[in-house]
Formats: sequence, C-alpha cells, structure tokens
Amino acid sequence: MTDTATPAPGYRALFRHPVAARLLIARGVSELGDFIGLAALLLLAYDQTNSVLGPAAVYAARMLPALLVATVFSGWLDVPSRRAMLVALSLAGAALIAVPVAVPRPLPAILAAGLLGAVRAAYSSVHVAVAAEAVAAPLRLPLFGLSAFANQTSQVLGLLAGASMTVALGPRLALAIDLVSFLVAAAVLAGLPVGPREGRRRRPPAMAGIRIIAGHPVLRTVGLLTLATVLSGALPETLAPDLAGGGWRPVLLAASSFGGAVFVLLAGRRSWLARVAGQVVAVRALGLALLLAGLLVALDAPVWTLALANASIGAGAGWLIGAQATFARLAPPERMGQVEVTMIASNIMFGGIGIFLLGGTAALFGPAAAYLAAGLVLLAVVLATRAGRLVEPA
Repeated sequence: MTDTATPAPGYRALFRHPVAARLLIARGVSELGDFIGLAALLLLAYDQTNSVLGPAAVYAARMLPALLVATVFSGWLDVPSRRAMLVALSLAGAALIAVPVAVPRPLPAILAAGLLGAVRAAYSSVHVAVAAEAVAAPLRLPLFGLSAFANQTSQVLGLLAGASMTVALGPRLALAIDLVSFLVAAAVLAGLPVGPREGRRRRPPAMAGIRIIAGHPVLRTVGLLTLATVLSGALPETLAPDLAGGGWRPVLLAASSFGGAVFVLLAGRRSWLARVAGQVVAVRALGLALLLAGLLVALDAPVWTLALANASIGAGAGWLIGAQATFARLAPPERMGQVEVTMIASNIMFGGIGIFLLGGTAALFGPAAAYLAAGLVLLAVVLATRAGRLVEPA
C-alpha cells in the first residue's frame, strides 16, 4: 500500500529540469499578466453594466470557442511540434488582448475574452501534454502543484494590481501589461528543448478525447467531480463586487486565489492528493466551504469573514492539481493534448453555464442562495458518483 503521507520530490528539482523549469517560468509570467488583464475586464464589464451579469458574461463568452477547440480542432493539438504550438498560441493571445487595449468597451472585451478562451484552452492542454511526455511521473504532482501555485498567486497579485490600476487609471494599462506578458512567455517557451517524440504526429479523430475519458472508470469519475467543482469556480470573484466596496473589494476578489495558492503549495509535495481517495476528501471540504460562505452572507457577517470563507473555497478547489496528476498518469501520452483540452473546454463550458446560473440565482434571490446552491450541487455529485468507493488500478 502506498504511504499517502510520503513527500513527493521537492520543488527545487523542478528548476533543475530543462523542460519543467521553462514551463513554470512561462506560466508564472503569462498568468500574472492574464489576471491583471482579467481584473480590468471584469471591472470594465461591471461598471458599464452595473450588474453581476456583466462579469459573468466575460467568463461565459469563452464557452463556444473553447468547445470548438475541444471538438472540431482537438485532433490537431497532438500533431505539430508542441514547442511551436506553445509559442504560436502565446503570440495569438497577445494579438487578441490588443483589441480591448485599443477599444476598452464591454463588447470588444467580451469578444476578446471569448477568443482568448480558445487560445488558453489549447495552450493549457499542450502545456500539460509536454509535462506528461517530458517530465517523469514523480515530478508531475510537484510540477502541477507549483504551476497551480503560480496560477493562484498570479490571481492574488494580478487581481489586486489589475483592479487597483483599473480603478485609479482605467483599464488600458492593465490590459497592456497582459499583452506584454504573452510576448515574454513566447520568448521563454521558444527555448524549450526538442524532445525525441517532437515533430508531426498522426491526427486522431475529433472526439477521441471524450471517448478515452468516458471509457475509463477512474478518469470518468474524476472528470465528473472536476466539472461539478468548476460550476462554482468563478463564484467568489463574480459576487465580490456585489458584496464589498471600496478597499475591501480587491481583497474579496483575491481571497479565493490566496487560499488556493497556500493549499497547492503545501499539497503539491504530499502524495496523498495524487490518489482519488484524497481528492474526494478535498471535494467534500469544498462543498462544506461553499455552504459556510452562503450562511455567512445570509447572516450579514463582517466582510473579513467572507474573505476567509472565499479563501477556504479557493483552498478546496486546489484539489484539481490531483485530478491533473491522475489524468497525466492514466491517459495515453500520445493523446494527452486532446484529452486535456477536452477537460479544459468542458471546464470552461460548465464554468460558464454555472456562473450564469449562479449569477442569475444571486440576482434573483441574493448571493447567499448562490453559494448555498453551489455547495449542495457539489455534495450531491460526490454522493451520486459514489467516488469514495472507487478502486484505482494498480
């Protein structure tokens, strides 16, 4: 039996790895810029629509383009050189974010957010495919953990900085920083070493990713838990402008990301999260954290308690690095790009649907109802899938 308390390899080993180090640096730079830009897009949409449905539209606009990447175009992700794909996608992101830089209005911002959803879905899938192919299995959970830490820390710093810049100076500067970060990431990724399997591969059928996931009982169950989690993934940030004003607004925007950053940094070196049993425990804790946040809002608790509740929600959602490690371990390496983009696009689609439904719930019945509904749905999915009884293959 595996000792689930045994530490995984340390983070220092990642920076000595020629592939993992560049993946981490590029991710940190790009995502810091992404969240500076996202804060500008969210506040731009909220301030000009005066509704939580404005920020919800920014998130939901990514659904259709990302879905097309996961279906119609997914077969191409594992065909060309993965290094070339990462560089090209970074340059495409820079070109798209230039649109709201030039025209900072809600419609161009929502259109750019939609197309960026496709770019980010493809980029993240190829990023994970490179890790699954070129990074040894013991290093993957630390890699995904430190990548998630970079993501969450970038959310904290990026949302705080982007929101502050947008409030003080308008959205253009924050969006321009996002553009530059795409260019820097492209330069870092251009130096990735070419692996032995690089070059053109045979293009698989468009729906192969869905069939691989649906045909594997562990991947299918972990995938369902992932989709149930992302339904409420953007809920803390979407409700924050409605729950706090002034100096507390940036804090409430960033609290969930802060909690997630702390969790993944600690859990990425502990192998228990690589097992489905540990992942199920974390999902249950996330459901309870959502119910607690709903109760605090209903009781009109102080804003600082809501910030702590959002941090707990972010920590619970950090279990997704374990899901990534499970997919990288069990999915075929030569199809990893297609499998990963299937999950990413599904996450974006379900996240968009979820945030519109939960945003509508908040608009009709109040933010407390949105938190409570999200928690109940997540716990119901855990019970329905019987994930706690799942037996993993040796």
